[in-house]
Amino acid sequence: MRFKALQNTDDMAKRIPKNQLPLDYSAHCDRIVLTLGQVESQEAAESLFNDLVAGNWLIEPAGEVADVSSAQDIIHTIGLKLPYPETVKVAQLHGMGDVFTGFSAVFRQKGWVFINAAADANERCYHTYLLTLSLGLSRTYPNQTSLAQRAEQLVFETLLSPKEVGSFFHDGVSRIPPYLAADIADFFKVPFPMVLKRALQLGIVTDEQYRNFMTVQPAQAGKPRELFIAPEGSMEDFEAQLFGEE
Repeated sequence: MRFKALQNTDDMAKRIPKNQLPLDYSAHCDRIVLTLGQVESQEAAESLFNDLVAGNWLIEPAGEVADVSSAQDIIHTIGLKLPYPETVKVAQLHGMGDVFTGFSAVFRQKGWVFINAAADANERCYHTYLLTLSLGLSRTYPNQTSLAQRAEQLVFETLLSPKEVGSFFHDGVSRIPPYLAADIADFFKVPFPMVLKRALQLGIVTDEQYRNFMTVQPAQAGKPRELFIAPEGSMEDFEAQLFGEE
């Protein structure tokens, strides 16, 4: 989605009184902020948003199309003073298949985070935080690549503390079984590759360890275990808080 160029700034300055700040008209336009996933996902996101703007489907009130909730708890957890839209909501979209990942947008002056309800629970959590942050960072990072990179780094700082990440890895670790990878992902509520990326950035794992561990496909064990317990609750707690599920 392309933006219309603003008027010549010199012309605008001539018409704006000295005691009045120039208005950022682009802040009030319906627009996509950040799209995730491959080309197919980005195309699906743009098509969805264009249909939403055209009135071909409704996001409010919530219904069969999506589960909708406020993002205020997430913004509070992030804890940064960013220029978010006054209202930010999260919509888990149903019936999207495997292609669609998610996107953030401004629609009718509200911030929206759209994610795939069919995605893995840890992916939904990670994408929700990432796209929520994108709404608060978009004025500072207008380029989507730099916006995504900065949002990801802040998600890492929010959900993946160096101390906790370091507790799962050390120099002598050469193998991580699938069930352990699943436990690690569930502990942080983000996909396992994101934990590995954070560990590599922090220098907790080596390049060789990173390459080896990235081949692991997380999988739940056949019988219950109590290896890792997240002090702030489980993924079920996260989504129950967000969407009011029992």
